Amino acid sequence: MKQHWTYGGRRSLAGLFFMMTASLLMLSCDDQVEWNLKYQEVDLIVVEGKITNETKEHEVRLTRPLYEMNGTPEPVTGAQVEINDGTELHSLAEDPERPGIYRTDSLFSAVLDQYYQLRIIHETKRITAVTYMRKVTPFQHMNVYPVQSDPLLLEVHIRDSDKPAIVRLELDWSHLPGYETMPDSANHAVIYHYTLNGVDVNKIFKPAQEHVRFPPGTVVFREKESVNGFYGEFLRGVLSETDWRGGMFDVLPGNARTNMEGRAIGFFTAADVLRDTVVVK
Repeated sequence: MKQHWTYGGRRSLAGLFFMMTASLLMLSCDDQVEWNLKYQEVDLIVVEGKITNETKEHEVRLTRPLYEMNGTPEPVTGAQVEINDGTELHSLAEDPERPGIYRTDSLFSAVLDQYYQLRIIHETKRITAVTYMRKVTPFQHMNVYPVQSDPLLLEVHIRDSDKPAIVRLELDWSHLPGYETMPDSANHAVIYHYTLNGVDVNKIFKPAQEHVRFPPGTVVFREKESVNGFYGEFLRGVLSETDWRGGMFDVLPGNARTNMEGRAIGFFTAADVLRDTVVVK
């Protein structure tokens, strides 16, 4: 006698197969997989240097690249570091208490529209970088508005500058009644605002930033520095990897642009700086 398979029989076999497969999956154990990620360490020096129009000691920091998260960079010691302004060669001395930090003398200051060359010699490496200082424009409008009525709390909005610039606001309300005994994280804040050339889509669609709220009577220490074109490109790369990352239009990870010539990354720049203090009422 021939055996005939019915639709119901095929469905039962399919259900049985599914149950057996699910049982095997549930009985299986998870194996730990270790990924052997290989990277190539490169013999480079990371340079961080900025000179301004202020008469003071200016610093250039030299370290090794980091190849792991949250590590501490190794300082580069024993280097010869100089700044050439076209007429005079300024030697920087390494700070004996902070290895890898090289300082000018306290009378050094940069001037507008002057080109400066940084020179670094370390072992067999010869590194140079050229920069110039652009004039800073006046502070842009700082719009303060209430966001809470009881108690009254405020927020600040900073408009873009008419020229590329970095604005830094340091807010302090630790002197106000009720805030004196709070930790610094609860009565101080620092806000940065960047104005760079061009339109960056990842900046427009950047992730939400933390809102800083503060009471009337807060003292705001303002600082604004000019940004030349070379440094603006460097900042754009850094911000794309940090503040602007996590939005809708992320860029591929990579090193920011550099003006270093030789086996080095990082940046050397010059900035015209403005400072003032205002009390928010």
